[in-house]
Amino acid sequence: MSSIGNVFDWAFFWGVFGFLLKTVAPFVMLVVAIVAVGMLLHGVIVAIRSRS
Repeated sequence: MSSIGNVFDWAFFWGVFGFLLKTVAPFVMLVVAIVAVGMLLHGVIVAIRSRS
C-alpha cells in the first residue's frame, strides 16, 4: 500500500471544508450571541431578585 496522501485530493478537501466553514460561521455566531445574551439577562435577573 502506497502513501495514503495519494488517495485523497487534499486541495479539494480543504476547499470544501473552507466553504462549509464560511457558510456555517454566521449561524454559529448567532447562536453564541443568543446564548450570551440569555446568560447576561439571567445574571441581571438573579442580581435584582437577591437585592430586594
